[in-house]
Amino acid sequence: MKCEKKLKQIRQYIAALLAVWLFCIHTVPVFADRVFNDIEHSYAADAIEAMAAQGYVTGYQDGSFRPVHFISRQEWASIFVKTLKRTSVNKSVASFSDVSPWALPYVQTLQAENITKGISDQLFGAKHNMTRQDMAVWYARYFGVSEDTRASDRSSFVDQADISDYAQTSVWLMERLELIEGDTNHYFHPKESVRRQDATLVAYRIWLGGDGLRERAKRLLESLGNGTAMTNQPASPTESRKIVVDLAPEISHQRANPEIEEPKSHSPRPDPPVSPVTPTEPKPEPPIIRPEPSPKPPVIPPVTPPVIPPIIPPVTPSEPPDHSSDFVVDEVVIKAPELVNQPETYPSYQLSFDLYNKGHLVSIPAVSVTSVTYTFSDTLGVFDEHGKIAHSENIPAADGYIPVEMEVTIAKPYRVLKAQTKLIVRGKTPPVEDPTVIRSVYLATYTISQATTLDPTAWSMPYVFQNAKGEVIPSGLLPSDLKLRIEDSRGIFDEDGHIANLHLIPALNSVIPFKIEVESPSQGIHFISDAELTVVPGARKKQYFAISMMLQGKDAGSTTTVEQIEQSRQLLMDHFGTNLKVTWAMENRFIFVESNRPQLKKVLEYVDLYGDEVGILDGYPNNLFDLPEWEAQMNEWLYMYRYNALNELHQSGSLGSPSVFESMDTDQYRKYLPKSLTGFTVNPEQAQWLKDHFKITSAMGWSATQYNVNNMYGEGSPLMPYWSHKDNPIVPAQGLTNNSGIVFMNSISIDPIGSRYTKDSSRWTLHPGDPYVTETDAAPQLYIAQQYLDNPYQRLNTVNYMSIILDVNWLAKNHNMSQIWENFVKHFPVDREVEIVGVDGLKQIYESVAGLSNDHTEFTLMFRGSGIKTAMDSNNSPANLRYLWTENASQRIILSKEDGDAAWSIIDFTDYTRTPVPKTPYNLGKNTDVSYVTGRNFKLHPTAPLTADEIQRVKDRLKEIYFAEEVTYQ
Repeated sequence: MKCEKKLKQIRQYIAALLAVWLFCIHTVPVFADRVFNDIEHSYAADAIEAMAAQGYVTGYQDGSFRPVHFISRQEWASIFVKTLKRTSVNKSVASFSDVSPWALPYVQTLQAENITKGISDQLFGAKHNMTRQDMAVWYARYFGVSEDTRASDRSSFVDQADISDYAQTSVWLMERLELIEGDTNHYFHPKESVRRQDATLVAYRIWLGGDGLRERAKRLLESLGNGTAMTNQPASPTESRKIVVDLAPEISHQRANPEIEEPKSHSPRPDPPVSPVTPTEPKPEPPIIRPEPSPKPPVIPPVTPPVIPPIIPPVTPSEPPDHSSDFVVDEVVIKAPELVNQPETYPSYQLSFDLYNKGHLVSIPAVSVTSVTYTFSDTLGVFDEHGKIAHSENIPAADGYIPVEMEVTIAKPYRVLKAQTKLIVRGKTPPVEDPTVIRSVYLATYTISQATTLDPTAWSMPYVFQNAKGEVIPSGLLPSDLKLRIEDSRGIFDEDGHIANLHLIPALNSVIPFKIEVESPSQGIHFISDAELTVVPGARKKQYFAISMMLQGKDAGSTTTVEQIEQSRQLLMDHFGTNLKVTWAMENRFIFVESNRPQLKKVLEYVDLYGDEVGILDGYPNNLFDLPEWEAQMNEWLYMYRYNALNELHQSGSLGSPSVFESMDTDQYRKYLPKSLTGFTVNPEQAQWLKDHFKITSAMGWSATQYNVNNMYGEGSPLMPYWSHKDNPIVPAQGLTNNSGIVFMNSISIDPIGSRYTKDSSRWTLHPGDPYVTETDAAPQLYIAQQYLDNPYQRLNTVNYMSIILDVNWLAKNHNMSQIWENFVKHFPVDREVEIVGVDGLKQIYESVAGLSNDHTEFTLMFRGSGIKTAMDSNNSPANLRYLWTENASQRIILSKEDGDAAWSIIDFTDYTRTPVPKTPYNLGKNTDVSYVTGRNFKLHPTAPLTADEIQRVKDRLKEIYFAEEVTYQ
């Protein structure tokens, strides 16, 4: 008895454990491990895994598939070709410039078959998002649709009118083949982008359909009555070599080529993966957010009332034939609803079928119902002959297949039709997730402007967050503890996604890859997504080129002629157009002689026609005259200029009188007054005198390179235009109290690397005679100009400009120099918007931006040496050396770095705020050094010690210009 009682207790215990176990397995949903870590909530998860097993689609290095990301044209080309196993033997297909190397074979295959082509003769639109209607077009071409194919019927979608004309027949065919359908409201949204899960599901259906699907498409096209499917011929060799251009999007002028290898019929189950690791899928392009009327549901076959005839054995007629009950069909298609591995749904599951005649759906007439019989079967023994589940225990696990066949017998007229399909078994539907949980992140743009056009202050990463359904999560619903971090190996962006190094943005059409790390402890998410930005053109800030033409001489042969004046301006107009202005800077000797009146008349003509400027030229005034003598020279200049150029205003005996200037300072003659002073050096007293007596507030003079060059000693000035200090033209004014009211500009734009020499060499400039070269191709000058035009800091600069002073007569007489200048102008980059201005014109532009002070003035230039050497062989600009030159009203900072160095070196810190500012002496000898050096100087003292304050100012300045590379602060 005790044994029986013990045995009974054991049985009860085991029964209880078994009940608990059975309860768990029936109430706890179990999800199979997925190939990708982010497809659990995707309606296309099974299709994605099946296609991944075949190697047709792949994911990313982080284990994700990103099902809700949009797919690009080149990515779709890859899936299309691999799924259908297309191969091309045409090696003469033209390549597109925007297709990534990994995608080129696939795109060329589709070109060869005339399935798709580019958006121009050079561009495929590779990174544009694939649209829903174009996806239909590509497959329809594969099935045999051509430009001449026209279906009388249209698709049944509510927004059918929104489908482009070229895609109407293609969408109709794809709908008839039950490969595509619309949303729950039956909208197709033809021009919206295709998501990766949508694309994979459609490709999966076509892969499963195999040859039978292609045959059905052929019959549908033949039913159109235009012989579409019968006239398909391969393109001739001549035609295949032509570059085909999409004049209308996705319109082909030739049939798809059927002679290229067809895919083999598919086995009931997919082949095993060819290797355990699939190649990394190219990164999809971040899409442009498009408003959607409603989220699109999974793309499933349309709901059509199933045809389930009653099971009545065929009746043998005993009376004469009654043809009124005959009906003709030529195709049967099995209708297999989605089979979910949930036992509670099995009793209601029903297979059905549709009948077609020449591609058109046919209903069984009431009088013919008894003449149609059918039988379902499958090799696994799941279904009975009526299409109901008979043996649920034979249903395979999720992702398995049931090969289903059926046979339909029609008694009148007698015909037997057969069909087969592969029914995939799905796992249990996962629970609905909170729609605010972040499952993916991408950027609302896939482009970034090139550095020369980008405003870094306005740039920020435009993040877009999506939930498991691919729906955009509004910013107000994002978790408060959301953390984002950018990982950029190139150093362009910091962790917050802001610009860290503006100059590192690569060239046009380059791709910047990086990673976005997303973390929210409250949502339990932490994942990393790949992203990329393509560098595109942007709106450039205008570049100015200030040109001052020197007119000198009084004797025949040494003076500038009318012909030389005309030729010099015509050369500029031939390349830059007529909308340009220059300064005609004339010295005393030139305006003193009556024989030069024709030249003066020509200058005034240009003032009237083009708005050119008149200027005063005094090349090296500070070591030629004392101040009273120089003042007399200027009074003589204005008096004789009026006498020879505007003789109708001449009044004898008025030399030195204010009346000379006043007679010209009228509405009629004011435009002929001198507007600027041009010289290689400028003295503050002289500049102040011209301002007080002639109202001249523009001076082109001191240059940042003028140290021990042509017996001139002076270094320390900025490259930028600036309001000068009243005591020293090299130093920018620090406020209104020491502001001279005169804008100083460098006389000649420089190569700061080639200009670092301080002894026995010429500086590197735009001037055709400087440096001394024997070549005439203008390579050094063009290289300098290119560096200024492509300067990555243009959007930060107050004004971007170059400048040059040219002696017209000297150029004309020196063949080598004239050839250099002519080649420089003719080969100046034509794709740059450069405005030619005079000296005072540039001053007015600067004043309009900066105002009447230097408070908001700044200039930064990134410059690499050219590697070109002069004939002297001692003055060169090494190609492995770079300079970063940055300045504002407070300081000038210069960094240098040779290729291979780990960090940049500080070679110049010029402090413009130091007081007192040394006053420039008036009577300068040729060897008087007036350089403004406050410590470390790139020419004179490049290794002088830096103070802690100077180091901090360097750090602050570099941060202001978005420069974060490593710097040696010592």
